[in-house]
Parts: sequence; structure tokens; C-alpha cells
Amino acid sequence: MSTPQPPYGSSDEPRDPRDENGRGDQTPPPSAPQPPQPAYGTTPPPSAPQPVYGAPQQPYGGQSQQPYGGQQSPYGGAPTGAPAYGQSPQPSQGGNGLGIASIVVGGVGLLLSFVGFGAIPAIVGLVLGIIALVKKKGARMLALIGTIVSGLGVLIGIAVVIVGIVIGLASVQAVNDSLPTSGSIDSGDSGSADSDASAENNAFGDTFTYDDGIAVTVSAPEAYTPGEYSSGADQAASVIFTVTIENGTDANFEPMPYETATSGGVEASKVYDSDIESSPTTVVPAGQTITYRVVFSVADADQIVFQMSPSFDYDDVVFTS
Repeated sequence: MSTPQPPYGSSDEPRDPRDENGRGDQTPPPSAPQPPQPAYGTTPPPSAPQPVYGAPQQPYGGQSQQPYGGQQSPYGGAPTGAPAYGQSPQPSQGGNGLGIASIVVGGVGLLLSFVGFGAIPAIVGLVLGIIALVKKKGARMLALIGTIVSGLGVLIGIAVVIVGIVIGLASVQAVNDSLPTSGSIDSGDSGSADSDASAENNAFGDTFTYDDGIAVTVSAPEAYTPGEYSSGADQAASVIFTVTIENGTDANFEPMPYETATSGGVEASKVYDSDIESSPTTVVPAGQTITYRVVFSVADADQIVFQMSPSFDYDDVVFTS
């Protein structure tokens, strides 16, 4: 008959005297299974490829990281290109555009100012340069150069306009001074006297001489019968005048005569007839004369006032009965 064994864990089970703390002689846990070793003479299976030295390492968790120093989007979804923490923002380029525009427009105004047309573009360039300086954006040197160039254009343009006005007034005055406004009357042996051409009435047959030597003579009116195809004979009588222009100057004279007449307080009508030559336009050489005829239809042949000038820049000469 066998001896009964005490139940497991009972106090009668003998204990290892080395187990002072109650751990006893415990069996170590089984170790991890070792991979099978290849048989002698066989090729071992290939292991995982090792990364090349210097190649970028895949970070833990499989997420790619930006290289050190690269631009990253800041927290909160700010757009790419925003300055990193600690960096000062780049200055705005808006002022540069105004400065460049001021230089270009002001330069054009400066060039045109020498011919009197640059004041307006120069003023525009000056305004652009001042705006660029006030905004304090971009390169202030560009705005300063544009302001200076535009200012010079404005000053030169104003000066050219003033000089042009002065020269123009002086030219007009010189032309007015050169125009003959007076002459002398030569009536045979009675001598001559200086007088304004339109201030005194000259008798028909007298010769009026201008200061430059041009002389005009108008004969006494004679009765005239207009032809069948004439025009302008619409008053009581028609009379004809013979006009002589003498060139007493040292140069050629180009006549452009203009005649008018009144009779009895009524404006006379100029008669055009095929038998009457037109007013002369041929140059009269120095020392020579030219003669032509002119016909007027008048209300009273006994009261006639004849007025003419040998050219457009001469005073009118008045002849009366």
C-alpha cells in the first residue's frame, strides 16, 4: 500500500531551505525560439537591406520630415513664404514703382522742357516722386532722383515758356515798328509835308509817297460805259480811275492793292468788265512803275471818295474830288 502524498501547496510540503523569501526554486521561463541554423554548406537567406551611409533616414512613425533649415508652414495654416520666427519682414516694393515712374516721367518732361512742352509731364513726375517719399516704402534714393529730375524739368519748362513769350512780344513789336505808317504828299511845285496816310485827304492827281519810297497816284475819275457782259454796274453812274504805283525803294516790290469808294454817302460797287484789267500782282523792280485801271459804280459822280493801299502792310491813302 503506497504512502499518500500531501496535496500541492500544503504546509507539509518540504521547502527549499534557500527559499528564504518564499520564492522557492522556480523554473526559468522558456527562452524565445531561435531561428533554425542553416545546414552546413547551404547559403543563408538574405537579410533586410541596410541603408547606405549618408542617405536620409526614415523617421520614426513613417512621416517624412523637412530638412533642417527648410521652410515650414507655421502653426495655424499660415501661407508658405511667411517669415520664420525671429526674422524681420521684407520691405514692400510699392515705393520702388512710384520712384521709377517718377524718374521716367520726369526725364521725359526734362527733355521736352527745352522745346516748351515738358512742363506738364515734369509736374506729373514731381507729384509721383513726392508721393513715393511720403510713403517711405521701397528705395528712397529712386524717389529722390525722380523728384529732382522732375523739379528741374518744371523749372526749365517754365523758363522756356517765359523766354518764348518775351521773344514773341519783341518780334511783334519789331514788325509793328517796321511797318510804314506815314508818308508825304507831292502836289507839283507845292512841296511835300510829312503826314499820316489816312489822316489827310489827297486830291485826285496828287502823288502820295510812303516813307520807304513807294508812291501812289490816282487820277481824277472819268465817265465809263460798262460792256454788255460787265457786272457790278448797279448805281447811277460808272467812273474809271487810273492808278499808278511807283517803286522808289532799292528792292523789288510786290503790289497787292486794295481799293474802295463811296459816293454821296453810299458805298460804291466795283465794276468787273472784260475791257478792264485786274489788279496787278507782278513784282515791280526798283525804280519802275506799274499802272492799272479800276471802275466803280457810284450814286453821285461829283462827290467821290477813293481809298486804297498798295499792299496789305501799308496804310490806306484817301483821295477826294
